[in-house]
Amino acid sequence: MTTPARIDRLKAKKEEIEKQLAELEAREKSKARKEDNRLKVLIGAGILADAKIRPELAGEVQKILDRAITAKRDRDFLQEKGWLPRQPTTGNREEK
Repeated sequence: MTTPARIDRLKAKKEEIEKQLAELEAREKSKARKEDNRLKVLIGAGILADAKIRPELAGEVQKILDRAITAKRDRDFLQEKGWLPRQPTTGNREEK
């Protein structure tokens, strides 16, 4: 096999390997995202279930949400669902 032909064959192999690697990395990223979402849903469901029977936990969850949730759209939703107070808080909130 001539050197130019060998170079072309190796370049084609390299492209195929890079394509396979990109596909594998995309699958791993998707899997990690799904696992992260599942974790959030399960933790949230557990906390919500416990907060229904323990009012003191519900109050703590509200404090956490008030500190952690800054996007206006999300805050509005939580206010509609009764997890955040309707009045604006004193903290500096960025609208997202």
